[in-house]
Amino acid sequence: MTEVPWVRGWGSRSVLAGVCALGILAAGCGSRSDLPGLQPEPQLRQLTVQPDDVPGASAGPPRLDPPLLDPELDPEPQRVGCVDFTRSYTSLPATVLLLIDQSQSMAFAFGESTRWDVLRQSIVDPDQGLLALLDPTTRVGLMIYTGRGGLTNPLGCPLITQVGFEFGNVDQVRSVYLANEPMIGGDTPTGESIDRAALALGAIAGAGPKYILLATDGEPDTCQQPKPSRGMPQALEAAQRAFAQGLRVYTLGVSDGLGPERVQQMANAGAGKDPNLVYGADPGAEPPLFANSDPGLLAQQLQGAIGDVRTCTIDLGTEVTTESALEGRLVLDGQVLASDARHGWTFVDERTLLIHGAACDKILGDGERLQVRFPCSSGLTEVR
Repeated sequence: MTEVPWVRGWGSRSVLAGVCALGILAAGCGSRSDLPGLQPEPQLRQLTVQPDDVPGASAGPPRLDPPLLDPELDPEPQRVGCVDFTRSYTSLPATVLLLIDQSQSMAFAFGESTRWDVLRQSIVDPDQGLLALLDPTTRVGLMIYTGRGGLTNPLGCPLITQVGFEFGNVDQVRSVYLANEPMIGGDTPTGESIDRAALALGAIAGAGPKYILLATDGEPDTCQQPKPSRGMPQALEAAQRAFAQGLRVYTLGVSDGLGPERVQQMANAGAGKDPNLVYGADPGAEPPLFANSDPGLLAQQLQGAIGDVRTCTIDLGTEVTTESALEGRLVLDGQVLASDARHGWTFVDERTLLIHGAACDKILGDGERLQVRFPCSSGLTEVR
């Protein structure tokens, strides 16, 4: 019987809801994502290991076996998968703007630290943080936003601390982020800040993908009316405007200050979809992204929040049971990837895959299309 690594000895550690596909910016790549059903590929081949490619034997390139399936005689079962997405890669460098909420509530406790410190560490850590994993060919910028008194503040609203988009400016982004703390009395003018971020990204020349990664912990307000916090309609409209300009907005809910319904709405709006769609219930709904209070795990989530970009770590967006795991199917550029730790894929935990060897090299190199499917089962744990 096939053994699924995470079934044995994996604890109860919970990684909260994340994006369907984890990705980091590597090899100067970005992409566009869609969610079609997985269709049969002609001449599917399984990426396997040479018989002598075992510990102690001489290493060699993987062998491509004859087609496993004849699409006409043995088509892909027409079954709706609980995990079912396609990742498409391009060779165009991406531009990423980190849009960070600096309101007073970001200083509130979160896990063993504060919301601000957990988020910041997950981004700036020199070894495991998001910035450490960004490829040098990626342009990255930073906007730390808040407000204080709205439009009555002589300094204006929103109040923005900014690092412009440059290649290789990771150290500057890290330095500026480390020098800032949550603002006492700071508000959360999220809608206006998304508009400012979209304006800055829109001025960047080039056809590569552009992303806004918004991290916020509470209900938005507006510059016009900082109190009470009733700015969700404006935030949703701003995310939709950004998408209409070709900018993808990913929203990370830091703690439960921004409730699940709000994070879901922002996830949909940032993808140009109906904000009222519910992930797991409505077709096409975007998976919401909630921050883990462990900086290392949060860093992994952030690696995937930029969308379909190159990585060998794949977040399935939901927990997969043993039954579904045994029926999992990954296809990379027409090649069915085997479930093995040399040139195929294995589980890290119930919701995360790791791709190995030649298959990983292909993804980080010139791979173009990765399809991931795990069928539904009665024991599937639904992400909420």
